[in-house]
Amino acid sequence: MSARTLPRSAAAVLLALVLVGGISLAWFATAPARAASSVESDPTGSFSVTAVAGFSFTPNSFQQLPLNATITVTFTDDDTEDHTFVIIGKQGWVIPASYNSAQITTLAYGSSPAALNAPGMNATADSQLVATFTSPRTAGWYEFVCTEPGHFQNGMYGFIAFGMNLPGNLTVSTASTDPGAPVFIIVGVIVALTVIAIILGFVVGRRRGATYEMPPERLGYPEPEPAPAVPPEPPLPPESKG
Repeated sequence: MSARTLPRSAAAVLLALVLVGGISLAWFATAPARAASSVESDPTGSFSVTAVAGFSFTPNSFQQLPLNATITVTFTDDDTEDHTFVIIGKQGWVIPASYNSAQITTLAYGSSPAALNAPGMNATADSQLVATFTSPRTAGWYEFVCTEPGHFQNGMYGFIAFGMNLPGNLTVSTASTDPGAPVFIIVGVIVALTVIAIILGFVVGRRRGATYEMPPERLGYPEPEPAPAVPPEPPLPPESKG
């Protein structure tokens, strides 16, 4: 019985493996990717930016804001985490990826290299702040970031230009919504355990199947010669009576 049910069990496990792999590949292929925000041009002197899940701003690029004007910015935190919106006060400079939050904060408005009196806005989750600042007198572009620890390194930054367009070589790496390493690890573990289960099933099945092997005559081989009968030992003579 076990020798016949083993292939069915192995086939069921193999089918489950194929289904899991197919569903995983289909999910990875159809996982939506976050599109990069388009560059916003607003000569009116006001703009809005939102912190969204996945460590990113939307929009993440602004240009042609007016010079030497009162700028109104509306910052909305649409995420479950706290975020900040800080424009770095160093014109025409991209923050190195190695900078931590403390180093970035020293470059914000009001600090030594700052040339822009821009706001530092700290919004709690699901809240909104409105602030005004005076734009620079000369054309230039600046980077803005979230100064919460680790958020900048995860892609939470953007660029804003006053009196000019943003340079074409400035790009913003938007947060990815792909499954990421944890999902690949989980799927890999499932696949590995399934393969191990199949191998163990065959090994154990072969051992158990040996006890259910067909006799040679069922497989077309000649029957083995029966062993010669051993004659019984003669009974002992009865003891003689005295």
